Amino acid sequence: MIKDSIEHLIKIATNPPYSNNLLAARQEYQKYAGDIFDDDKSYENQMALFLEWYIFDRIDPAHDQTVLELIINNGKGATLDLLKNINGFISHIHGLFIIKKIKDHSVKAINLFNNEQYDVVEPSGKLYFSKNSIFEGRLLIYENSYYFTGNFCFHPEGSKKFIKSEIKKIFSVQKINSKELKLQNVKLKNENKKLNKTISSIEKLQEEIQTLDSEKKIFKIKKDLSELESIKKKNEENYSLLKQNINTFTHEKIIRESRSIQLRLMLKLSSMRLLLERSRNIDLKDIYKN
Repeated sequence: MIKDSIEHLIKIATNPPYSNNLLAARQEYQKYAGDIFDDDKSYENQMALFLEWYIFDRIDPAHDQTVLELIINNGKGATLDLLKNINGFISHIHGLFIIKKIKDHSVKAINLFNNEQYDVVEPSGKLYFSKNSIFEGRLLIYENSYYFTGNFCFHPEGSKKFIKSEIKKIFSVQKINSKELKLQNVKLKNENKKLNKTISSIEKLQEEIQTLDSEKKIFKIKKDLSELESIKKKNEENYSLLKQNINTFTHEKIIRESRSIQLRLMLKLSSMRLLLERSRNIDLKDIYKN
């Protein structure tokens, strides 16, 4: 069962050597999501969300990996069956979701960060959700189906306008990055054309030289070939550098920066939800705002 795999994963992650940075990580988390107190109504849920963040999202600066990736890569404390089950968790989907349909054993949810729709196995959907409810959640893939981890941060109806306006800002940043990536790919394509053109010219001269008897013509073609080989080398260097830059840009900007911006928003919203929970005389609009 997926719940057993999640519980075993948490047990491993909260024990050495993976728990060595747990205290520092909690302080880091609370800077953005707010302090978590024992007497909070949602204390257990908040701690569960923190542990998920620690395992799935936080990049360990010493290894440049998440705790989940570290566990999968070195296997310490995990059985082969567990490793097989949690390997698919690498492709988890952490987002702000809105429920569009509730069935007896599943729900249809849309991730507001990319408008992707998911059919999620959820036998308790009618207990957890109501149509159009908006919440932070995490989807895991298990046996070719999607499941929520069971830990959510629900936001009130009146917060939707603010949340969607913040997501719109993220779309703007992502649009700029996508445009830059497109430009870089155009440059890469052009450089590849130059390289192929040079290679084609070299091949033609190599074929031509095989048919010649004149030393003078052979000498000239060899000279031309030498120049083309230099051009080819430069083309290859340019192509390789552009490809490397695109890979770096994709990893750092398209993937990591996008995740980081989305995560910061979810943590910010979580802190607002916590403030609303503790407040008695503060209007919702005075909490869900910049």
